[in-house]
Amino acid sequence: MTVRFHADDYGITLDQARAILALSDACGGSGCLSSVSVFANSPALAEAAALAAPHIASGSLLMGLHANLVEGRPCAEATCVPLLVNERGTFRNDFVALLAQSRSAQRDELRRQTECELTAQLKRYLAAFPAAQGALRLDSHQHTHAIPLVFDALLSAARTCGCTVEYVRTPVEPLRPHLASGQALRRLSLVNLAKGALLSRLWAKNRGKLPKGCATSLFCGVLLSGRMDEIDAQLVRSFDELAFARARAGKAPADGSVEVLFHPVSVPLEQCLDPQNAPFATACAAPGRDAEARALTALR
Repeated sequence: MTVRFHADDYGITLDQARAILALSDACGGSGCLSSVSVFANSPALAEAAALAAPHIASGSLLMGLHANLVEGRPCAEATCVPLLVNERGTFRNDFVALLAQSRSAQRDELRRQTECELTAQLKRYLAAFPAAQGALRLDSHQHTHAIPLVFDALLSAARTCGCTVEYVRTPVEPLRPHLASGQALRRLSLVNLAKGALLSRLWAKNRGKLPKGCATSLFCGVLLSGRMDEIDAQLVRSFDELAFARARAGKAPADGSVEVLFHPVSVPLEQCLDPQNAPFATACAAPGRDAEARALTALR
């Protein structure tokens, strides 16, 4: 079995990208990080891509697109995606607002604009990582690709760009490993449990749409959202054992591996993708992200 320790939000700034790569033994740093996903709409994309390129080429680091519909500026022209942006030309929705829009009378137009934006993000990502066209790895900011309309638009954008999708995150986290660790009641909040239940319900509509040959993994990272610094070797082992048991029984919705998601390394508030978007910017600058970075070094 394979446990992959992953960092979302790579490449907000060059300093943040450098600090994230320093959490990987395989990239010359000190830590267990082995996979990252990058914002295509980050102003630092080109520099962050160049920093990661040698490690991707050597096979020591996996890179994916962190599709983003909720923070910062779009890659498409703002006038082409008015349902997605505010008067400042930055993304205006969070997960809940996107989900509500996807069920409104604006659904068809939202689908068109979402595909337009995700196609623009993919083109920018492929310009930085050309080899990804034949082995595309996908996840999303706030797991918005769990929303069926967004998921359909993302896969359509990948087809438009001629991509072969190698991996898609399945943001459905089982409770069983947490219970096995004996810490569930202390660690798991009602808010995170509700998030997990909603993602699981939405993803049930997407599971059968995965491209042929596309891999997924057992997932850990929602139920401890905001507290991933508390993860320990016992919990990781419980996820690994469950992935092995499911694969052996032929019941795995995954390839037998485990993806453990972190959001390491805080960014100064004024350098976040949209400093005026208080909920996102505050989360991006939170000291808890540095605690998650320390956890990645402790788990090595």
